[in-house]
Amino acid sequence: MTLANIKVKIKEGAFPVRYKGERFLVGQELTIDEKHFNGAIMEQLAVTEEPKKPASRTKKTTESE
Repeated sequence: MTLANIKVKIKEGAFPVRYKGERFLVGQELTIDEKHFNGAIMEQLAVTEEPKKPASRTKKTTESE
C-alpha cells in the first residue's frame, strides 16, 4: 500500500510549521505524507489538493452453471 501526498497551505494565524527540517510560514504551501496528516496538524493546515487515490479495479466473476 502506498501513501498519498497531500498538498496543504499554512492557515492564517497559525504558528510556523516545521516539516522535514524546513520551516513554513503562514500562506506557504507544502506537500506532506498522508501518514503525517493527523488532527493536530490539521488545525494549522488547510488542504489545497486532495490526494489522488488509485483507481480501484473491479473484479468480475462469472458463475458456471
